[in-house]
Amino acid sequence: MQMFKGTGGQILVETLYAHGVERISSVAGESYLPVLDALLDRPQIEVITCRQEGGAGFMAEAWGKLTGRPGVCFVTRGPGVCNASIAIHTAKQDSTPMIVFMGQVRRWERGREAFQEVDVRAVFGTLAKWATEIDDPSRIPEIVGHAFNVSTSGRPGPVVIGLPEDMLSEMSEAFITPPMLMPKPVARNEDIDGVITLLQKARQPIALIGGSGWSEEGIAELASFCRASHIPLVAAFRNHDLIDHKHGCYIGELGTGPNPALVRRVSDADVLLVIGSRLDEITTQNYTLLERQTLVQIHQDGLEMGKVYRPTLAIQSDLNEAAKSLAAMAFKLDGRVWAGWRDDARKDYQDWTAIDLSNRPAFAGADMTVIFDTLRNILPPDAIVTTDAGNFSGWAQRYLQYGRPGRLLAPVSGAMGYSVPSAIGASIANPGRVVLGLCGDGGFMMNGQELATAMHHGATPIIMICNNGIYGTIRMHQEKKYPGRVSATSLTNPDFVALAKSYGAFSATVENAADFPAVWDAARNAGRVAVIEVRMDVRQLTTNSKL
Repeated sequence: MQMFKGTGGQILVETLYAHGVERISSVAGESYLPVLDALLDRPQIEVITCRQEGGAGFMAEAWGKLTGRPGVCFVTRGPGVCNASIAIHTAKQDSTPMIVFMGQVRRWERGREAFQEVDVRAVFGTLAKWATEIDDPSRIPEIVGHAFNVSTSGRPGPVVIGLPEDMLSEMSEAFITPPMLMPKPVARNEDIDGVITLLQKARQPIALIGGSGWSEEGIAELASFCRASHIPLVAAFRNHDLIDHKHGCYIGELGTGPNPALVRRVSDADVLLVIGSRLDEITTQNYTLLERQTLVQIHQDGLEMGKVYRPTLAIQSDLNEAAKSLAAMAFKLDGRVWAGWRDDARKDYQDWTAIDLSNRPAFAGADMTVIFDTLRNILPPDAIVTTDAGNFSGWAQRYLQYGRPGRLLAPVSGAMGYSVPSAIGASIANPGRVVLGLCGDGGFMMNGQELATAMHHGATPIIMICNNGIYGTIRMHQEKKYPGRVSATSLTNPDFVALAKSYGAFSATVENAADFPAVWDAARNAGRVAVIEVRMDVRQLTTNSKL
């Protein structure tokens, strides 16, 4: 601990440095100029200049997912933080640690609806995990330290902190305190014994993994537990990168458009061991899937257990510690009892994800299934894949396979516009890894301007635009509910290749899947951000589309 004298902006930057912050995303604003000035004296903190606050927020959220530490974003007051609110909502629903600092009107102006004023606590009190303002520069280390603890403890999530403009320029003294190691809840021995006892009575058990806060060691322990006990393992919605898909116990993901055989199997399970998942709407298939199973729920936040479904056994524990304890007790389970159940479930998964390229329909455009067959074979095991919401993501959910530390960055919140900035952020943080950003034409147009950010900072992700000229998911639901009555779902798009080239990016169009491998190789070797436009048939709405 050391005493530091300086402006509020300087104290804040020194506090962030003390907490190990390596980079921030930002859209500059006059409301926090003292912070931007102070950052010049701390070159160890990289400043990523973005083109819209939603994109800046998504970058920080992606860093939080990748590292388990809060991604940090700076935006200006009013319109700036409102633009960033989409990322705050995503961080909340995805349980991602993130801290958003927003400039604020001067202290004496508050309550007068001054220029661009927002009430931080009122606007973000429910959208974020915690929302506050700093009135006294001497309290910056205290409040920022608490924000890091709040963001990462229990169920991780976003914190929003308002920074009054005059506070940031005021001189003060403050102790710069190091990060505090937060205590973690650990399952009691009797809790783990209770899990084992319930599983010993099972004949058709399933484990469901999800949530955030996992470490590589924790995942390895969980994989060991499932391998030793032969328990089939399911991933929650958009969490299927948590386990190596080559693991013999992995049987698929409960997301949008899941394997019907998997849904039936989870419904038929007699014991469901839930580790980390908050049992959200999509994972539970609109809250219809968990009706008669004996439910065991392990979560690091006690408030998440029994929120919707009341478990027979609820255990509050750090997920990695729980996995370690379960692995140590796996020898007490005779997995031969349900080994056939697991093998059948694994075969269901393998059948569902198999790609048969014989007798493919004649689509008027690049066949998405053929393209994803190629991607599955050429993506390196440690590739980072980001996706928006949209029907195109169904191919990534069904056909792409992940190893460890391969990663999927996809919004549980269902946010469009996520893929491009998160891919750029992932590439900046991991310059040696292949990063693929998947988006539709609709989603690309929401944050495609961040290509300028990629060029500015030398990021090299490959952005793949699945262009069908419509809002595909909404059109699908529209056709189901109002057949033949198309409304507000057709799009007029720019020339994506010319647009990307105008930013300085590599760009190319694929109209036939046979051309994709060569275009992919060119994009990989471009040495800069690349955009591949895949023109697809509007009728190929899902992985099950047949003409």
